[in-house]
Amino acid sequence: MPATIREVTSEPLTPDTFAPFGDVLAPGDGGLDNRDLLSMGYARMSDDVDDARLDDFDVLDYWGGIATISREAMRLGYLRPKKRALAFSWFERHLKGTQTFVPLNGARSVIAVAPPYDADDPAAVPKLDEVRAFVLDGSMGVNLHPGTWHWTPFPLDARSDFIILVRESVAEDDLNFIDLEKRLDTRIQITMPDQS
Repeated sequence: MPATIREVTSEPLTPDTFAPFGDVLAPGDGGLDNRDLLSMGYARMSDDVDDARLDDFDVLDYWGGIATISREAMRLGYLRPKKRALAFSWFERHLKGTQTFVPLNGARSVIAVAPPYDADDPAAVPKLDEVRAFVLDGSMGVNLHPGTWHWTPFPLDARSDFIILVRESVAEDDLNFIDLEKRLDTRIQITMPDQS
């Protein structure tokens, strides 16, 4: 008997809508510039600098604390998701650590997620009625909270590359996969709002 198809309509990514799953890596209100960093003690000049010279020094806006990552050894990876249909029957989660996806080439993709529950129980299953899909427009990344169910992003353009950040010991004691079709007789289909 074929699996039940559960449709999930993709939605725009915002810090508020994504909050149950993780952090959106994007500028917010109140960015700091180099002068702010100096006056707040986050940066120091090695020499006395005339205020007039600070005009050349002021070259950025900075938003600190946009996400909290795991406090253990982390490793960077380069991820190139394969272009495929917007359907899946697998979910994964990181029981102990965060996972961060930072887009590199401005390409659009969709990431499906479900809230973290029962992170201490490796046999737990995601709540399928709480699965959501978010469009990553290529200008913002995401940092998934520990236990957030997710699947590899789906490229909407020809290719979408990411830098990812995960715990160093992800394979030993952190990563948990579930076959939704086998365990819950369900396959997820992502629809885009402009599709009928």
